[in-house]
Amino acid sequence: MVIIMLMRFSVSNYMSFGYKEDSEGNICADEFYLYAGSSQQFKDRVINFQNRNVLKFSSIYGANAAGKSNLIHAVSCGKHIILGTMEQDFLRDKYCRSREVNKELPTLFEYEFTIGEKCYAYGFTVNLWEQKVLSEWLYELQGSKEFTIFERIVEQNKYYFDEEIFSDNDNIQEFHYYLKDANRVSSSLLLYELNRRNLENDDFEIFHQIFNWFDKKLVIIFPKTKIGASYFRFEDNNESLVEILKYLDTGITNYQMQKINETAFKEYFSDETLAERFLKRHNNEGERKIRGVLHYKDALFELDYGEKGETNISKLLFKHGNDETSYEYGEESDGTQRIVELLDIILNDDKEKVFIIDELDRSLHPKMTIKFVETFLNFSKNTNTQLIITTHESNLMDLDILRRDEIWFAEREKDNTTTLYTLEKFKVRYDKVVSKDYLSGRYGAVPIFKDFDYVWGDN
Repeated sequence: MVIIMLMRFSVSNYMSFGYKEDSEGNICADEFYLYAGSSQQFKDRVINFQNRNVLKFSSIYGANAAGKSNLIHAVSCGKHIILGTMEQDFLRDKYCRSREVNKELPTLFEYEFTIGEKCYAYGFTVNLWEQKVLSEWLYELQGSKEFTIFERIVEQNKYYFDEEIFSDNDNIQEFHYYLKDANRVSSSLLLYELNRRNLENDDFEIFHQIFNWFDKKLVIIFPKTKIGASYFRFEDNNESLVEILKYLDTGITNYQMQKINETAFKEYFSDETLAERFLKRHNNEGERKIRGVLHYKDALFELDYGEKGETNISKLLFKHGNDETSYEYGEESDGTQRIVELLDIILNDDKEKVFIIDELDRSLHPKMTIKFVETFLNFSKNTNTQLIITTHESNLMDLDILRRDEIWFAEREKDNTTTLYTLEKFKVRYDKVVSKDYLSGRYGAVPIFKDFDYVWGDN
């Protein structure tokens, strides 16, 4: 059985996550994990993999500016560096700026995850300000032991790898060359460089699988992320999609993909050259486009660039009950648009994905947020799909819905850094009204306001 799951993420010296060392000078990173605790509820939501009990769902709570979104940005930033290079200016000021010295200190990202029948830990340290890779490592995890696949320290030009992972001496010598070459380039990771070379030898397949895990399997959705894969659910006569839209009380009772020609498409634009740009069959790198989604004003289009020079254009329209007219995507409420954006999480054909949503409850009614999570938990019973969310919706914090270990908190400390912890550490009884205790401040991670008169006085 193929299992694709995230088990742990560690970060240090990134945004509100500070930099700490132990007595031996090792980095002490902040950790978020999906390992199950002692809770006995909803055991069907726990997957046992090589004696590791891993959760399918996790929620993160915290006051505004506590750092819960920074955790999602950290996961995304590490992914961005893996899939690209360090030569990106937006990275430079993302170190933890609560202390000026952190500019000179390393930032750490590490991911523990599963691919196929194996568990891996892949991580690296970088200097964000100088845009340099400092070190990189990949381990295979077997029980409580870890076996080194490779390690490297860039500036010291040191590296080590397990030669037994290769089937012949030529591949061993080739990997020596790749490691030495990677150490000469401080702006990118070895994983990126190996993938860029498109190596077809089976000995290098594990590196492609890990790169693909970050590229295809780890999906991160921010509040401003626009509709993507969900759009392609709207195929002809997708009855299950219609039923989900009805079930989630969106008011949508049907939909249609209206075919339009290029002339009608151009009429949506005041500037015809803008329409021509979208109709171009090749991108700026000269690669031929295949299929794309365009949200322009209220309309949502699919552009299918055919093999023979034609561009097939469809526009998505929704029906509401017995209304005699159809409605554009942009005419739907913000909450309905948000649900449409997230449909792929419930209905995705690839059952091996990790979805991370920042601010799930954006534009959603509190009951809709709860219903969406319950729907995911029901649909994912026979899959290994994971969902991680940040939210303010305290009504979801209900032990009749979630396990204790599925509830996390982000707390802002006095030095403005973030601490992460789980409800599991409080050993809360199953009959407790957790949301009430949370809002009263029992578990921390809530806003603390001063009295109005204390701040403003009588005037």
